[in-house]
Amino acid sequence: MSGREMECAAAGLGRRDFLHASGGLVIAFSLFGAADATLAETADAATRSLAPPPAGRLYAWLAVHPDNTATLFTGKVETGTGVATALAQIAAEELDFPLDRLDVVMGTTSETVDQGPSYGSRTIRYAGPQIRHAAAAGREALLGLAAAHFQVSANQLATGDGAISVAGKPDRTITYGRLVDGNRLNIEIGASGERFAMHVAPNVRTKDPSTYRIVGRPVRRKDIPGKMTGQFTYVQDVRIPGMLHGRVVRPYGVGATLASVDETGLKDIPGFVRVVRRDNFLGVVAETEWGAIQAAAKLGSTLDPSGPDAGQAKWSRWEGLPEMERIWETVRKTAGRNSTVASRGSVEAALSNAVRTLKATYRTPFQMHGSIGPSCAIADVQGDRATFWSGTQMPHQTRHDMAKLLGIPLEKTELRWFEASGGYGRNGLDHAVADAAVMSQAAGRPVRVQWMRWDEHGWEPKGPPIVQDLLGALDKNGRVIAWRHHMWVPTTGDTHLIAAELIGKPDVTGATGLGRPAVTYAYRFANADVAGHGEGRVGLLTAWLRSPAQFETTFAMESFIDELAAAAGQDALQFRLAHLEDPRAIGVLKAAAGKYGWESRPIGAGKPDGSGKPDGSGKPARGRGIAWVNRDDVRVATIADVTVDRSNGAIKVGRVVVAHDCGLVVNPDGLRNQVEGNVIQSLSRTLHEEVAFDRAHVTSRDWMGYPILRFTEIPDSIDVVLVNSGPEYPAYGAGEPATCPTAAVIGNAIFDAIGARLRQTPFRPERVKAAINA
Repeated sequence: MSGREMECAAAGLGRRDFLHASGGLVIAFSLFGAADATLAETADAATRSLAPPPAGRLYAWLAVHPDNTATLFTGKVETGTGVATALAQIAAEELDFPLDRLDVVMGTTSETVDQGPSYGSRTIRYAGPQIRHAAAAGREALLGLAAAHFQVSANQLATGDGAISVAGKPDRTITYGRLVDGNRLNIEIGASGERFAMHVAPNVRTKDPSTYRIVGRPVRRKDIPGKMTGQFTYVQDVRIPGMLHGRVVRPYGVGATLASVDETGLKDIPGFVRVVRRDNFLGVVAETEWGAIQAAAKLGSTLDPSGPDAGQAKWSRWEGLPEMERIWETVRKTAGRNSTVASRGSVEAALSNAVRTLKATYRTPFQMHGSIGPSCAIADVQGDRATFWSGTQMPHQTRHDMAKLLGIPLEKTELRWFEASGGYGRNGLDHAVADAAVMSQAAGRPVRVQWMRWDEHGWEPKGPPIVQDLLGALDKNGRVIAWRHHMWVPTTGDTHLIAAELIGKPDVTGATGLGRPAVTYAYRFANADVAGHGEGRVGLLTAWLRSPAQFETTFAMESFIDELAAAAGQDALQFRLAHLEDPRAIGVLKAAAGKYGWESRPIGAGKPDGSGKPDGSGKPARGRGIAWVNRDDVRVATIADVTVDRSNGAIKVGRVVVAHDCGLVVNPDGLRNQVEGNVIQSLSRTLHEEVAFDRAHVTSRDWMGYPILRFTEIPDSIDVVLVNSGPEYPAYGAGEPATCPTAAVIGNAIFDAIGARLRQTPFRPERVKAAINA
């Protein structure tokens, strides 16, 4: 933060007030330069409005400054997917403005419109059109100002690179900055609807996509160098004057209740301030982070193997989690609703005509987000006014939740957003905000809560375990004549805040409800029965994990398709194409196969390169696998080569090819980055990741207990083919879809290599070795 910025902060000026006071200079995360901030803005004027700006006013979206730079304001946030760059490209395109002179302010609730949370691969798909229309309205407004300035009609003017000229008279040119002259763009552009369904400036004319110069062009993300060199400011790096450090003391048992607290000796810890106890919530605050860590450890730690009586805080004994070995039975019994995904023909009638019938059960375990940076937040609660600093994916929703949690007016609540080091899915970020809020309200001072590694691994919401039963039948020609796929899926959207439940306010939930199985009935079988069951709790808190449930359901569906293809003695690609009608699905499969150099052969038939069934030699075996998915109108097909070491069950993934059809691609470089990230993370989930637990709590609370993919295990190459990516196509999302096929692809490749089918993830060496021996 510059000296002038800190001056204004001390004077009680907010960011938009400062923009006006400084003639338009922006305090913002600069998308195209290193962020110059080690401190957050602090003191606010008590009378400053904390409400989001009205979506129908142009200043809610754009600011133009005298030095001819501009700022885009968006309620969407960056979670590492590169959307800040892509949204800037969309705005710069419609505004006819240089991309390198456009900054982006994201998420801060008093400065941005609520466009809905940043999840579900929905940012470009839904926020993109909103920003496109707002920027087009900005360009239209600037043309109107220029027409008055030059005293000509607007149709005699041309825009380009942040300036407006009179046609045919290049000497009559004015920059956007000079035209606006430091004023706020308080112009009505119109808006209706809310969040994802919001329509902004509906009557404005946007550009013909065929004329795009910025959208569709590869642009390097300028935040990456700072992140690589440690100069980037994450929310974990934010500090504010006068803040305390807090730690939550967790019970040994997940559902235990607090019986008593002995505070003896706590005051001897340097910097210790106080214990915060509210019903079953127990925390400590101190002047230093080390003091808070020491105080929390003295009261108790779930790391102590001696159980709930280890520390000076006493909890009830609780062992209410299901047995890990019997989790699949628990999942099947999970209370909840049943839902039909697809129902065609009669499966039972078709079975009577089958020449071969296959059945299989697929299982996927609890998995965690595994965020490298544990969750962190700062809260400053002063009477009936509160400010939060967080990297949440849902800043506007979290603002509502915190006002409800603390019992303070919404209009006096603000969340200031900073990107988190590890902020995707529903990990611990929102829970850390609630922790800080409860402790700050009790202490009367700002409190920073930094979760420890065991907090993150042990208490963040998990992706749930899922059980799936499949049945398929083939006729004499090797075609599928019956398909049954039933899924038992616990909730993927349990948004209860841990702190809220502990203080007796379980109704503070994030208001997104229970998640439903994310399944698309992909194949057009004549007789099909596809259904989901469950959606209740299974002991541990469960919520969104990248591509919620569809990573798991695609694993089962595309693996079982391979089982049927192998039983029919057919090529995996040709078998899929024979049962598909969706031209986009067919397109990505053929595109991936073309890039890979796919040669038709039956699964497991073997080739001179070492692929094929075990030969008893113990030599490494090579195989190839293929799978595809339709996630929210995005089609992705993946092919991978694997090598299986028969001697120890180790798997090495060599080449990966991904064909990706998400419509119009705003930033091809950013999209390729996302596809590569999806493949690497989902490969980690496929090969390594599984949450371990006993009857009381999670036991895999570090990287030894919950290993993830190492750099040495990253595929040798990941080739990405973009399909249907031109301006004539609508834009869909790309944050999650390429995750979905990976487990099926690797499982199919293992079967192609060694003839053993793995139906439960992760594919750790001991599980592969057991399959080989079987």
